[in-house]
Amino acid sequence: MPRITQPHDDEWSADVEAAVATFGNRSRNEILRYLSAHGPATRGDIVAAVSAGEPSVAKHLLVLEESGAIVVDLEPGRRHGRSPRYSANSARIKELLAAHLQYLLKD
Repeated sequence: MPRITQPHDDEWSADVEAAVATFGNRSRNEILRYLSAHGPATRGDIVAAVSAGEPSVAKHLLVLEESGAIVVDLEPGRRHGRSPRYSANSARIKELLAAHLQYLLKD
């Protein structure tokens, strides 16, 4: 089986990497669409609305938060015993999409 390699490319920025991680997964896209239309929402609200289970949604929310595509009303160390509310960060989503588009369509 051929090995997939990742050649060095100066144009592959941290934002392009974050865009691929953010938008390269259908569940993450569903979560972002839901939050854009209905947010802020708790994790339970998101689980009920998208086609993914609670453990999967929890992992996706971490990736989305790390990329800045969503924002949370509670800081990571203060969430124990509380239900944080997640919101889509449309400005960051647009930045990530623009970075990915620029990378793909580079002349």
